[in-house]
Amino acid sequence: MEGTQIMTNQQYPVKESRRTGMLLAATAGFIDSYTFSAHDMRFASFQSGNLLQVGLNIAGGKWLHATIYFWPIFAFLLGSAFNQVLKAYTNKSLRSHTLSALIVEFFGLLLVASLELQSVSANIILPLLAFFMAIQADTFNKIHGMAYMTILSTGNLRTFSSGLTNWLIYHDEMAFRRAIRVGPVILAFFFSAILAYFAIHFLHQAALFVAPLFLLGVIILVNHEEKFQKGIDTSNNIH
Repeated sequence: MEGTQIMTNQQYPVKESRRTGMLLAATAGFIDSYTFSAHDMRFASFQSGNLLQVGLNIAGGKWLHATIYFWPIFAFLLGSAFNQVLKAYTNKSLRSHTLSALIVEFFGLLLVASLELQSVSANIILPLLAFFMAIQADTFNKIHGMAYMTILSTGNLRTFSSGLTNWLIYHDEMAFRRAIRVGPVILAFFFSAILAYFAIHFLHQAALFVAPLFLLGVIILVNHEEKFQKGIDTSNNIH
């Protein structure tokens, strides 16, 4: 039984682990909480809200104001497209796409945080953040083989609720596992919003520098796993 459990835990890469999901959700939750508080209740990664705002403003004849919400959506699309190009390049060059995407996002967020310190317009800050959040969403979309989101909680809440309910009604152990996989991710997203509130209070515009720290944790985890895997591959080749 113990050997079976070990195999079950090892069959998923670290990019699909709960701790990775929690760190990524904390990154997105912190950023959206920051932009909501510091930039007139606007979001960097919640594109559904931006899309609704575009529609409402167009319907009201406020075409110019609609562009404020359009550019983050457009940047998000560009970010997803860029990630696919990055994936094709890393596959061709035999490099790690996961680690490459994390490094691009990490330095991208550092750049945006630096621009925020210079009081650069939110009309530049928001699209840039949306671009890098798209890379994260496109790269990390599974937890233990199950689809989930690191930048939103709606789908994760549905998975948690339905999984827990099916376990209570039908004693479905698989449904229960699905619930406990996304539960910590939801909590990480939630508590990062609280952290963002206090970070803004004490650090003001420098608060955005907190977000890349979560990503740094993921980079360390992924890098450690890939180095370990390379060691195993080298050892097998020698033998």
